[in-house]
Amino acid sequence: MNRKLLLFCAATLPVFLLAVVVQAIQFQELKRDVASKEREQYEWVEKNRKILAGVTVLRSPQRIEALAEKDLGLETVGADRTVKVRFQAPGEGK
Repeated sequence: MNRKLLLFCAATLPVFLLAVVVQAIQFQELKRDVASKEREQYEWVEKNRKILAGVTVLRSPQRIEALAEKDLGLETVGADRTVKVRFQAPGEGK
């Protein structure tokens, strides 16, 4: 009985060792893949940060006002030139 158990263990030990080696190789491949994805994510985050900074600059009121004045020939209107118009639906009280 001891002899059969010893032979069984001796026969299955290389199979288990091979399984451990295969698992270690797969782990290393996955680890490299995760590192690659993390680098890619970092690059996307940096690009996104730069784009958001650009949008913030483009949306600034000072820039829009300057473009309106220079390119479109618009000017700022004061309160003395503002007109309020009210519309009343038919049938509403006066």
